[in-house]
Amino acid sequence: MKRLFVLLPLLIVFTGIFLSSCVVTDPPRAVVTVIRVDANDVKWPVPNCEVRLDIPEGANQPDLLEFAKKAKLTDINGQVEYEFKYEGIIPIVAQKGDGAESCGSGVIILKENEVYQVEIRLSACENI
Repeated sequence: MKRLFVLLPLLIVFTGIFLSSCVVTDPPRAVVTVIRVDANDVKWPVPNCEVRLDIPEGANQPDLLEFAKKAKLTDINGQVEYEFKYEGIIPIVAQKGDGAESCGSGVIILKENEVYQVEIRLSACENI
C-alpha cells in the first residue's frame, strides 16, 4: 500500500512532464495566388500558370533546390500551395504562356504554424 502512494505521485509527475514537453508544430506553408488585373481594376485568377521558386545559384539547401527544379501549375482558382520543413524567405516567379508572354514575381515568408498568402500580379515580361 505504501508503494502505491509513492509510485502513483511519481507516475503522475512523469506523465505530466512527458505530455507537456511534446509541442507539435505545423510546418510552414504558403499559398500563392496568381492574378491578372483588367482595365477596370478587376482581379482575375490565372489557371495553369507556372510557379517556381527562384533559388539563387550556390544555395546549399537540397530541399529547396528540389522544389525549384519542379514548377507547379496553378489550379482553377489561380493558386498553388507549398509546404516546407524550415522557416525562411524565398523568392518566387510565375509565368504564363509560351516564351515570355506574362510574368510576375514575389516573395514567400515561411514561419512555423502559419500559412503565408501572397498574390502575384502578372504583367508583360521584362528580364526576370
